Amino acid sequence: MNDEVFRLLPEAVATDDIVDDPEFTEVTRNGEVYTLFRIVRFTHEATDHPEGWTHLANVVRVRNSAIGVALLRIENRVIEDARVTISNNSP
Repeated sequence: MNDEVFRLLPEAVATDDIVDDPEFTEVTRNGEVYTLFRIVRFTHEATDHPEGWTHLANVVRVRNSAIGVALLRIENRVIEDARVTISNNSP
């Protein structure tokens, strides 16, 4: 993670300080797979990310509680795009 692009957020930052709804759907495989996730905690804020991401967050998959990290693009308190990487230790 490039320190010039991402800034660590304080642990006290509440999810509802950044987004209206902590649940979002990641769409993968050419729009064929929809997976629902919930944000546990925002960890970093991005500044001028070359791919347009605005935040990093710890997330859980709603269906089976697999944990992961999400790159998020948030506009006007709404998650517009997401890319989630699931932890290797998750179900």
